[in-house]
Amino acid sequence: MAQAKHYIVILCGGTGPRLWPLSRTANPKQFLPLLGKQSLLQQTISRCQKIVPLSQIFLISNIKYLSKIKKHLGPKFPSQNIISEPDKKNTAMAILYAATIIQSKNPHSVITTLPSDHYIKNHPAFKKDLVKSARLAQKLDRLVILGTKALFANPSYGYVKAQNGQVSDFIEKPPLFKIPTLIAKKYYWNLGIYNFTPTRLFLEFQQCQPVYYRLYLKLKNKILSDSLIKNIYRASPSLSIDTAISQKSKNLVLLPAKFDWSDVGEWKTIYHQLKKDRSGFAFLNSQTLLNQYQSKNCLVSGQKDKLIGLVGIENLTIIDTPDSLLICQTKKSFRVRKLIGQIVKNKKHKKFFVSPHDK
Repeated sequence: MAQAKHYIVILCGGTGPRLWPLSRTANPKQFLPLLGKQSLLQQTISRCQKIVPLSQIFLISNIKYLSKIKKHLGPKFPSQNIISEPDKKNTAMAILYAATIIQSKNPHSVITTLPSDHYIKNHPAFKKDLVKSARLAQKLDRLVILGTKALFANPSYGYVKAQNGQVSDFIEKPPLFKIPTLIAKKYYWNLGIYNFTPTRLFLEFQQCQPVYYRLYLKLKNKILSDSLIKNIYRASPSLSIDTAISQKSKNLVLLPAKFDWSDVGEWKTIYHQLKKDRSGFAFLNSQTLLNQYQSKNCLVSGQKDKLIGLVGIENLTIIDTPDSLLICQTKKSFRVRKLIGQIVKNKKHKKFFVSPHDK
């Protein structure tokens, strides 16, 4: 079997609601320098370039971020490799669309899809695992995902059970009360990194999600107008790849990851990644001014020339922006998504997360 050409697709359409008030629809977390001087997207591109050349890296995102992405990545990134989605329809449709485009360019390809907003420390191990998982996907003709042992209860992740690599159970975002049992049974977290040949992916959609497969047949049209793509997206369900395929597929293989991973999905994960002072304080930016008395173990982000004073405060996340302030228990920061759900339903508050230009 000849080695297929390896392509990487970066998914860049999320809004990062759990990292409000810094992450908003107009400037979501992948464009923010949350951990280091580069944004999470820039760091992701840099990691991927160590695996394949830029010509084999594609990026898919909502059309409203197109100009932002081009400005963010600069002229070196090939503009023809940026795929614009006319609507936000979650990762299943994004992956299906990107795979269709790559297959049309190179029928003999193997594709890795990954999020734009994860934080990876060990780049050599990351490269080794991605190369290995892509080769496995081609060799076994399966979907290959990467996972790491679940360490604590977090309902924002997918939980995976595998025996000799073959996935026997995949539970996307289980209820919090069920997770301790899954951890005791040595479930893995799904890292959101998928490897497949286009042919295998399309077969999975045909078997698990016939509606998406019919949309794929339309996407194969060699003369795809903007209006046709809009119509296809309008007809598409809005499901994650995890819900649409992984929970149903019988052809899913898990490869344990050997690199350090953080999904940077909530303030708790960022707090754990940042350096702390002797009192356990972590600061998101150098301009934060803090004076505290009998307080400890907090994540703080403040405004320039604005002093934050804390008395008797522990284990909180405090994120101050010009127009919004978040204060939450760090261990419960995954629930900021619930807060955003309330904010967008409130006509007076919606503008603090959703851009006025969004629908």
